[in-house]
Amino acid sequence: MRRPGALSLDFRAESFDHPSGLVDAGTVIGWIDKVAYAVAASWSGMHVRARYMGNMQFRRPIPVDTRVTVQGRVVRTHGPAVHVQTRLLLPEILDDDGHPVVSTSSLCVYAADEGGPPQDVPEWIPATPGQIERDEQARTSSIERRAVERAMARLPFPEPGQVHDEMVSLAFIAPVAEASVGGTVRGGAVMRWLDEAAAVCAARWTGHENVAAVFAGGVRFVRPVRVGDLVRVDALLVNTTPRSMYVALRVHAGPRSARQPELVAHSISVMVDVGDDGRALPVRPWRPEGEAARHLRDSAVELVRLRSEVGAAWTEAAPSARVG
Repeated sequence: MRRPGALSLDFRAESFDHPSGLVDAGTVIGWIDKVAYAVAASWSGMHVRARYMGNMQFRRPIPVDTRVTVQGRVVRTHGPAVHVQTRLLLPEILDDDGHPVVSTSSLCVYAADEGGPPQDVPEWIPATPGQIERDEQARTSSIERRAVERAMARLPFPEPGQVHDEMVSLAFIAPVAEASVGGTVRGGAVMRWLDEAAAVCAARWTGHENVAAVFAGGVRFVRPVRVGDLVRVDALLVNTTPRSMYVALRVHAGPRSARQPELVAHSISVMVDVGDDGRALPVRPWRPEGEAARHLRDSAVELVRLRSEVGAAWTEAAPSARVG
């Protein structure tokens, strides 16, 4: 029996959930995770966990009540890992060539996990020239991504408890509503928490509520979050440009009785202050104080550059409604 290697689903955000009139990045990420997870789980025939969700450049805002199509397809397997390419189309908004606008695209990696040792998944064997090219690009991207992840893990983030004026910490209990198979929390939920923390951090800096992500630097999942865990999401402003803010993000979680929660995930987001016309407003400059802050800023800027290059190396299929 042929395993399904691709999936396309439609979504639509209701206006009462998004009073700004635009769909937030957290909701978009949740849609992408649902499709990518379904593709990876269908291909492997097993439960899978998110290991990495790729660089997402949000090229176009999504108005509420607009139909959205998310497509996902397997592009590579390696041991227990399934690499899924995704893209988000706006079928009701066409580009100059009459094709649906691509709002964002990414590469997501899931690993087969049945609660024990990782299990190898059925091998994806590329057959067409396009599939062979995407398989090779995914392999190359994985090598480059691992180097970026090692650098991200070494980012000189303030230790818990250190006072920092530009850091926001959100703490809560992981809810049952976000549970996946096995009592762990879905990767898309963790990414939404990251987006929410980044938005709070950016809003405090600008003094405006209407902030949005334009880039979510690939999220590396270190370990799963279990339902009932105490979760803490730290967001730290590390750089500004004339019209954007760089926010470094980390998630820690563990049992409520634990004094030392473990690192769960880390990422970097680039946020903008959105004006009434949908354009990014000027951002007041942030200047690092001290060598540690300058090192953190320079490291974050370099990581965003590297992550953007890894993402840019990924080629898309010609825009169409077909996935294959």
